[in-house]
Amino acid sequence: MYGRKICYVTEVDLDEIGGAITNDMKMIRCLRKLGDVDTIHFQRRRCRSMMVALFLYAIQILRSISKPYAVYFSRGLVSSFLVMVCKPFFNAKVVHQALSVPLASKEVAYLVHDRFESFIRYYIFSFLERIVLPHVDVITVADDSYAKELVEIGVEKGKIKTIPFYVENEFFKQPIKRGGKVFKICYVGRFHVYHDLSILIEAFELASRSLGNIQLVLVGDGPLRPEVDKEIRQRGLVGKVEMMGIFPHVLVPSLLSQMDSFVYLIHKSGLSTSLLEAAAAGKAIITLRRKGDSILSRYFKHGKDIYMVNTSSASEIAKAFELLYEDSQLRDTMARGARSVAERHFSEDITLSKLQQLMDSF
Repeated sequence: MYGRKICYVTEVDLDEIGGAITNDMKMIRCLRKLGDVDTIHFQRRRCRSMMVALFLYAIQILRSISKPYAVYFSRGLVSSFLVMVCKPFFNAKVVHQALSVPLASKEVAYLVHDRFESFIRYYIFSFLERIVLPHVDVITVADDSYAKELVEIGVEKGKIKTIPFYVENEFFKQPIKRGGKVFKICYVGRFHVYHDLSILIEAFELASRSLGNIQLVLVGDGPLRPEVDKEIRQRGLVGKVEMMGIFPHVLVPSLLSQMDSFVYLIHKSGLSTSLLEAAAAGKAIITLRRKGDSILSRYFKHGKDIYMVNTSSASEIAKAFELLYEDSQLRDTMARGARSVAERHFSEDITLSKLQQLMDSF
């Protein structure tokens, strides 16, 4: 098994830094424990245009036919389409990684595009989903609950395998923080519309009026960065909100160890790697209870392992900040509970075991 050659194909530019890149690198590290891994990735930064990058990307995939790969792991709908076009010319299996986004077409609504581009993307993705996904050998999802959407578009249930996200061991090694001069609330992730960063900043402003030494730390970047900077200035929070920009992932465990609480408010469904990393690091997590999405509730219990606010109300979120600020015992209980959940369900050993079972099935 360990001599098998694996090709990892992804639409993400691995030369950059960010959440999707982090997930890809984690998967590549696991696969390298099971075989020899080559990578093909979209290289938008090195090309003058998107079309040139796409052309070169397709050429790389076409050239891979000459190599004796046993398995192609494909991240992204376009990637899987290009690999499947080449499939008649090789004997390898094709594994499409849906992770926590079973259907890319449903994600278009959360992306920052004009109406025309969103319309085009939606119908292209919908078309590709129906001609590609039912024909790959395996589709991996981050949780069993994502299988339903895939079955609805014609994917055989037996083709869908669960490979959970995992958190590196370094996060579990961080000490659980107890007390300190400044109560630090942290967000780590992209700055997108669906992350409700504006509400987060408003909630922090409300909480800071009644609490003593309190600080909000924002780690990441994205399309909404200018708006976030502007709101911080307008609310007079420049000294109380620290913007750390894009942070090397290897340094995130030590960063989280300095935080008292982690907040992640998001409307779209799915498991967040950032949230799972905060759980493993032993943070008291505040998140949004999403209607129609029970995935988090399957793992984390409100008030024991995590704190869920019911609405995107700045005042309700501010009350959650105040509660954790004042109740150190609750904060410690939630921190320990969150870490316990991460240990049971999201360790590297669990993911590696699932991947090994998948490879053995081939």
